[in-house]
Amino acid sequence: MLYFLLIQLWIIDHMYQYSLESFTTFFFKAIDKTEESEELAIRVPNLIQMIRIVIYQWVSRGLFERHKQIFMSMLTFRLMQKGLLDVNYTVQQLNFLINCPITTAVANPLKKWLPDKAWYAIQKLIEIEGFEQFATNLSKDAPARFQMWYNELDPEDRALPLEWRSLEAQPFQKLLVVRCMRPDRVTTALGNFIRNTLPKGGDFVDCDNGISSVGVLEFAYQDSSSITPIFFILSPGANPVKDVESICIKEKMDPIKHLHTIALGQGQDVVANAKLDMAHKEGHWVMLQNVHLMPDFLLELEKRL
Repeated sequence: MLYFLLIQLWIIDHMYQYSLESFTTFFFKAIDKTEESEELAIRVPNLIQMIRIVIYQWVSRGLFERHKQIFMSMLTFRLMQKGLLDVNYTVQQLNFLINCPITTAVANPLKKWLPDKAWYAIQKLIEIEGFEQFATNLSKDAPARFQMWYNELDPEDRALPLEWRSLEAQPFQKLLVVRCMRPDRVTTALGNFIRNTLPKGGDFVDCDNGISSVGVLEFAYQDSSSITPIFFILSPGANPVKDVESICIKEKMDPIKHLHTIALGQGQDVVANAKLDMAHKEGHWVMLQNVHLMPDFLLELEKRL
């Protein structure tokens, strides 16, 4: 299930490509890290949990920040669909959360404080069983109290007015209201939902949050090998050289003598190959920059590794 989830990530960005071989590497790494037990009832859940978090960490470290929650949500929703999480929901509700359809059939009577898009989304929400009275309660029964909830800094953590207070015990259904009225808070609300729903959900939501870039690189270094290099995908202004140098020093190597940095360009493939040969014999590190300028060289590089 995990493998088929992550190979769908290319739909979000074509850069997200994962081989079965790399997945298998981390799969067995997770098995090795799992605490051993003779009891099957303990061993199997421990294996599942460890494989889940190890695969998630590996994949999330290669995702843009804005895509991490998408992967986390995909994982959570798939487990819900398989009946492996204790969540009361319907397929219609899940589709609504993802797509949030609207209808403009009824004019917005609360224009002073409620955006039209929110009202139009609510008109579709009331088509879902259990939410039939929501628009009436909102516009006629207690508009002032709903406005107070709407204006909260963290409405996802506040109880809704009237009998909708009962949604505190139905967190997934409350997500639908947040999705309609305060879409700006959906990211936070969904993160809270995953934290409380997924087993050890905090490990997923907070994954690497308290770790510096050097710390994340250290983990990546442990996952690399002489034939599995580390690949840096940079945003403008980012420069990982200092982080690599700090890891170099931790490994009791001299960055000046043992770390060779080559900026690829015309004719530099000869220099890069010479440095790779020398580093292979001496146990040094080679850092190739601007690899996008010489894509054909990367095919040769893979064979050399």
